[in-house]
Amino acid sequence: MPPSARSVGLLLALGLAGCPPREPTLPEAIDPSPADAGAEAGPVAGPDALGWQTRTASPEPSRATGLARELTLACGRADASLDRVAERLLARETSGAGPADPTELAFELRVQGSPHVWPRSWSYAGPSLDPADARGRAERWLASFRDGGTRVCGAAHARSADREGVVLVAVDALADLEAVPTRARPGQWLDVTAHLLVPAREAKVVVLGPRGAPHAIPTTLDSGVVRARFAPTSAGSFLLQVLADVDKGPRPVLEAYVFADQSPPARHADSPAPGEDAGQGQTDAADALFAMLNAARRAEGARSLARNADLDRAARVHAEAMREKQTLGHDVGKGSVKERLEALGLSPVAFGENVARATTTARAHRAIWASPSHRGNLLEPRYDHVGVAAVSGPEGVWVTEVFAQMR
Repeated sequence: MPPSARSVGLLLALGLAGCPPREPTLPEAIDPSPADAGAEAGPVAGPDALGWQTRTASPEPSRATGLARELTLACGRADASLDRVAERLLARETSGAGPADPTELAFELRVQGSPHVWPRSWSYAGPSLDPADARGRAERWLASFRDGGTRVCGAAHARSADREGVVLVAVDALADLEAVPTRARPGQWLDVTAHLLVPAREAKVVVLGPRGAPHAIPTTLDSGVVRARFAPTSAGSFLLQVLADVDKGPRPVLEAYVFADQSPPARHADSPAPGEDAGQGQTDAADALFAMLNAARRAEGARSLARNADLDRAARVHAEAMREKQTLGHDVGKGSVKERLEALGLSPVAFGENVARATTTARAHRAIWASPSHRGNLLEPRYDHVGVAAVSGPEGVWVTEVFAQMR
């Protein structure tokens, strides 16, 4: 049997960037100082009974050896949490279960204590692997994408009597996270400290709890260090998301789960998002996206949004630009959302933007719902109009949602 290679790219929840509600008249805070890249979190503590690491942190020095270590040398940094993810993926493929889809890949990073977002994976297998050939293939795969920041990898290698395989997991890290415990008690204060690896104009921490809409918590950004404090308000799961306004606009850079008086899930569950059924039967992808987002708003007690032709145009131009550049972001060469709206003669009171790439429009909606910053845009009560676009490409659909308060 000939060697085979497989990769999982920037899809589903792995490909998201949210531009939060913004008042056009307010100046933006600028922090041009270089990022502090010297944070060392130390080894992450071992797993609990369900396999979750007891805290989320980066970096964690890799202990990979042999061919696995050889593959990670093609990256800027090797990380033990990503090694563990690669080991899980390799075991999964060896068992015949097939590769993990993008949402499962992101879930594996959280289980193994990695806070990074937008992971990708690559696998290569055959009766016998030549190390130089495997590294060359891995390097070509790594050269096929660049999301900014520091390239961080983890790898795994296994050999049986008649088969040999490797898995490489890679992220382009824009920040590192000091340790945040996976489990906590309601009311327990936790420090969230992130060290940006790239310059950022603004940063904030958003929390998505077991109930209600996501909310930002008081956050500071000073010399590339993001600091916030958080306490779970009740029992349940809480997703912490660090957002930073970087060269391509606001985007999630780190995520961590905290489970308050609740056990983490034993396995990944890809559940439908509110409103997802409303898109069924729609022949146009943008119409389906519009129906889903309004159904989700109604399910949460928010008013429906009116569709606006100018906002539709702004959304489509941007979705097509992202597809052309094969880059997810709020500015991919045609200006920020503010500039793009001004070019159309629009001056909304407030505005925001969600962008995503996914295998289907329904999965893009599901991924947007699962992200705190994106759900915040989707449910923002001030908005009264929206423009949507969903354009197809070789790897799925590129989605843009432009929200606005027009009056």
